[in-house]
Amino acid sequence: MVENGVAGRQEERVWGEGLGELEEGYGGRRLCIFGSESADSRRGLAEQGVVRDNEYCSGVNCAEGHSWTTEGNVTDHLEKSFGGFTRSYTWGNDALTYSSSGFIWDNVLAHGLSFRNFGEMDYAAPVPEDASFETIYGDFVEDAGEIGFTQDIGIERLSRYSSPTYPGWNMRIPDVLRADRFLSELQGFEERGDLPNFTIVYLPNDHTSGTSPGAPTPRAQMADNDLALGRVIDGLSHSRFWPKTCIFVIEDDPQAGFDHVDGHRSLCLVVSPYTARGKVVSDFYNQTSVLHTMQRILGLPPMNQMDAMAPLMDTCFVDRADMTAYDALPNTVPLDEMNPDLGALRGGDHHWAMESIRQPFDEFDAADEDTLNRILWHATQGADAPYPAHVAGAHGSGLARRDLILTGDDDDD
Repeated sequence: MVENGVAGRQEERVWGEGLGELEEGYGGRRLCIFGSESADSRRGLAEQGVVRDNEYCSGVNCAEGHSWTTEGNVTDHLEKSFGGFTRSYTWGNDALTYSSSGFIWDNVLAHGLSFRNFGEMDYAAPVPEDASFETIYGDFVEDAGEIGFTQDIGIERLSRYSSPTYPGWNMRIPDVLRADRFLSELQGFEERGDLPNFTIVYLPNDHTSGTSPGAPTPRAQMADNDLALGRVIDGLSHSRFWPKTCIFVIEDDPQAGFDHVDGHRSLCLVVSPYTARGKVVSDFYNQTSVLHTMQRILGLPPMNQMDAMAPLMDTCFVDRADMTAYDALPNTVPLDEMNPDLGALRGGDHHWAMESIRQPFDEFDAADEDTLNRILWHATQGADAPYPAHVAGAHGSGLARRDLILTGDDDDD
């Protein structure tokens, strides 16, 4: 029986841009802006396990996305104030946006199970506050221990069950540092034999910082995120807890990215000894399906009608366990590959760097969606590459695919 569930939370990527190169499933390789050089772990985990090409986010940005993935619901207040956020941008700091049915950790704790949070709904800040990415990354690589982090979680109960050493949202903090903090606690769980029944691990750097000078390149931040994910799964799959552990890796929303099927289509990896191997699953699932499945695995009732009615992800599993552990793949892109200074740029590259500077990347999810999509497209495909506006962002649509088929220009399969 599976006793331990781990939810790996990531930020704002859709299927096509990260897994479009896969030969299995309904891909979209022309839209895959983050190929194997920066997404090896995602691709390897999907290929070794189950490829799910019909998974969707229920919301369209983080405010909704974190509600759907932790509550299986979005409140009337949040939907009505959507896009304005006159009180606050909700991420653990506005009680009006919380559903009365509670969060998944409330359900876990109410039924006598244990819980640990690593980064969810935490507005982290480095100490000293003005420490740059390069300073923080250098301190991590050298194991100097000179950089600290503050924690700011607006939900008191969540704060009580959160790791005090694991930093949440802040794009100057590398994800590999976060993974290292998690693995350090995992070692303690190993020694005591007490891995929590339910764990959330938050890895936000696939959001990227555009091409802002002084920040890592988009492909470096994707590689950072991908390597951190691989190390977390490597650690868990080599641990004493692996026979009874299931890991779900989900994006909170599809706000950024490109997909030729639908703007809400995203990725979800299911990693466990009981995950089907080498199988394509095209059954429809969404974020409430993930919640429903995790709760069923843990023997918990649904929280509300939304997750109760969501289809269980039973086609992703088999009866016989395969105990093969996952070995993290090394990064091929330097994690400290930095965006060029403005003075070194010309033409379109200079334009998109200036647009990146104008985006408030230090604030949670405040960058303009369309602008960031264009920045990332041109950063990876070239300043003059035609922009696929018809399939960009959470409201992008694959309806234009009909025209591609009629003209014989359809190579997205």
